[in-house]
Amino acid sequence: MMNSFDFQAKTEIYFGKGREEEVGKILKKHNAKNILIVIGKKSVIKSGLLGRVTHSLEGENITYHILQGVRANPTFDLVREGNKMVIENQIDFILAIGGGSVIDTAKCIAATTYYSGDIKDFNLHKASPTSALPVGVILTIAAAGSEMSASCVIQDDETEIKLGFLSDLIRPVFAIENPELTYSVNKEQTAYGVVDILMHTFERYFSYSDKNELADEFALGLLKNVVEVGLIAYNEPENYDARARIMLDSTISHNGYTSIGKKYVFPVHALEHAVSGRFANIAHGCGLAILFPGWAERYYIYDIDKFARLGRHVFGIKETKKKEAALKCIKAFKSYFKKLGMPSRLSEVGVKESDIDALADIVSGKGSKVVDHHCHPLDRETAKEIYLKVL
Repeated sequence: MMNSFDFQAKTEIYFGKGREEEVGKILKKHNAKNILIVIGKKSVIKSGLLGRVTHSLEGENITYHILQGVRANPTFDLVREGNKMVIENQIDFILAIGGGSVIDTAKCIAATTYYSGDIKDFNLHKASPTSALPVGVILTIAAAGSEMSASCVIQDDETEIKLGFLSDLIRPVFAIENPELTYSVNKEQTAYGVVDILMHTFERYFSYSDKNELADEFALGLLKNVVEVGLIAYNEPENYDARARIMLDSTISHNGYTSIGKKYVFPVHALEHAVSGRFANIAHGCGLAILFPGWAERYYIYDIDKFARLGRHVFGIKETKKKEAALKCIKAFKSYFKKLGMPSRLSEVGVKESDIDALADIVSGKGSKVVDHHCHPLDRETAKEIYLKVL
């Protein structure tokens, strides 16, 4: 029986060439008068995108302030700086120009500026937002899906813990998506994005389903499309159709469509957040590409039907025996990640055997909790086993 659920996807999508030049009119429609623009380090400035955006804002008499410097695996330090700017300048709308790290920073600022407690409380699940400033997005990389999601992940460098929270209050009001803005994304970052999109969909697909679950049909279709166009975008960076399709895949992968009516957990994300939380130089997509095969080889035996179905649908695997089809599915994804230039071992990205116990402690709260997957709870012992498998 399908679960009861509440669902909303309030984000307006403005998709196509040159749509970023409409941002002033779009913001005016939402009564924005004084906005905070959140960006990364230099790319949106060097590309001229920021200049086109501010020109559009000036044309609508919208005042703007700029918060620059968001890094991959974003931190609370910049959130605090954004909080201060919102209050000092009486900001009424936040515009993120970038990918998941920039968008999540904007979301966290939106939710925490007028919160009376510690700004880490939402990510530590000690409290939930009750209000948030509206957020809009101009997307520059297809990856995290944060442009239409209710999710926000922030890194705490002090504790080396990376956690997220969910709230429909932070789901962006609009997202402007021009595939041409992703042409300059290098092959490595494109590959990380493809993996992230796949994993947002894998995690939902491998959560418990009833027979003939509609969400699983959505997930299988999206996964097949990502596998097909991901390599094209990787090898042909200015292929508009591939960039367009992968951008839309990113948006749909994390907005709730592929888990509608399901309860889901993200065990591979939990494993990876521990890794990139402790090693901030490791890209999220990179960590996922290493860890998913290890998790799959440990868990496929509990869910052979789903693995076999995935392999048949996405890679056309003809094997009739379910176990063999499931194993071929895992092998096919390993091969696919290799074609994207992804490493296959944690040791390749600087993780040592001496780090494994600490990573397992982060995932399990030093053995005090489990990621409650329906097949087999991800406890400290299982997490350690998977880390060692892919070391």
